[in-house]
Amino acid sequence: MSSGIDCLTNVDTSLTSYFKPFAVKMEQERLPSIVINLFKCYFSQLLFGSQGKLTKKEILPIQPDELQDLASLQKYAPLGEKALKQLVIFKLNGGLGTTMGLKIPKSLIPVKQGKSFLDLSLEQIEFLRNKFKIEIPLIFMNSFYTHEKTMEVLPASLNNRDIPASFVQHKFPRILQKDLTPATWPEDPNLEWNPPGHGDFYTALLTSKLLDKLLDQGIRYAFISNVDNLGATLDLGVLGYMIREELNFIMEVTPRTPLDKKGGHLCRLLKNFRLALREVAQCPHNELQEFQDTKLYAFFNTNSLWIDLLQVKKIFLHHKLMPLDLIINEKNIVASNPDSPKVYQLETAIGSAISAFDFADAINVPRTRFSPVKTTADLLLVRSNCYNLDEGKNIVLNPNQTLPQISLDPKFYKNFHEFEKRFPHPVKFEHCSQLEVKGDIIFGENITFKNKVTVINNSDQQITLKNKTLEGEVIFN
Repeated sequence: MSSGIDCLTNVDTSLTSYFKPFAVKMEQERLPSIVINLFKCYFSQLLFGSQGKLTKKEILPIQPDELQDLASLQKYAPLGEKALKQLVIFKLNGGLGTTMGLKIPKSLIPVKQGKSFLDLSLEQIEFLRNKFKIEIPLIFMNSFYTHEKTMEVLPASLNNRDIPASFVQHKFPRILQKDLTPATWPEDPNLEWNPPGHGDFYTALLTSKLLDKLLDQGIRYAFISNVDNLGATLDLGVLGYMIREELNFIMEVTPRTPLDKKGGHLCRLLKNFRLALREVAQCPHNELQEFQDTKLYAFFNTNSLWIDLLQVKKIFLHHKLMPLDLIINEKNIVASNPDSPKVYQLETAIGSAISAFDFADAINVPRTRFSPVKTTADLLLVRSNCYNLDEGKNIVLNPNQTLPQISLDPKFYKNFHEFEKRFPHPVKFEHCSQLEVKGDIIFGENITFKNKVTVINNSDQQITLKNKTLEGEVIFN
């Protein structure tokens, strides 16, 4: 599979005419030249047939005994604590709540006790600073979709030492599939662009001059996670292990289950035996069934990463970019309109950089460190008694509760605002293994779901329930 490095040295002359309108468009937006050149690299891969695929003949599955587990690293925690002055925490905050029908940053959604992801992130860092008496920086990476709304609520004085509270990732032009020209959509020009995936973290860190600023202030190590992953908390054992073993990249992975079969997995490259990340968009269509074999490809990336910032700079000095695998996503320019023009989005994943680092590792972490909120069903669960807030303002699994499988009627509950109307209060689960809800129902105060529950409203009228313990099959006609 070709990388972005190849693009800089082996560019077909016919690329120039195809790429010129993209260059003009990006220059008009005052995007840095390194970003324009990077997009040119990926565009050339698209143009000349490199579809960003990584076949099974190029990789090896990872065996469980190849990885350290989190518990075994706790002996390194004292060393990690000593290095806290060299640590920065990043939160990837580029996503909107589109899965739940929202057009605001997902980080602003109330998630527990009325607090949003962003609120909890701020309270967590305050707890850590007070506990260790160190001003650990917290920095959000926003996209052009999320930056303005996030900055309205993010305190400008979040960090000391002239370190900003956020920086903004770049954007790439969307490409019309029919003729590989820049997409245009005058009704909403923002739709002509896409965030280039969280893999842009490295380039945006460089062009914002934040990389040099952090290094100049003695900050060398970074812990990076998705803002909506409530399980991604600071672990001193991992930081200490990174320092003791002189590693420059660590990926947290966890065992795949059938629910994760469509997600990316960890593997090893045959050509150099380095660790690699393969996303579903990189899998050839004829290998999708094997890709979903969770016993063969047993681990997936939680997108919680630990990196050595000094090594990031060295890689840029050597390659002039961060070598990342291309992901080509096919979309409609208006996601809700299947008749709107089809476009390509060129993206990269932050985790695919694992192959670019000389001393990289992956660690096997418990599932509790991967608790993202992607759907309203996830939100219902997190708001319930299945999760608690600990003293550090981390959302943790209630040890006395099991997590039920939840299925909510998408007609009434997929949209966040509709969900909020129908679940205005947190619910309780009592030894509940499964909850299925069909039809239009408002679950008011003091609702408990016990054991296995199915609630169905077959009528055309909305019904309201409150002060009830629901168990078994409950049907309203």
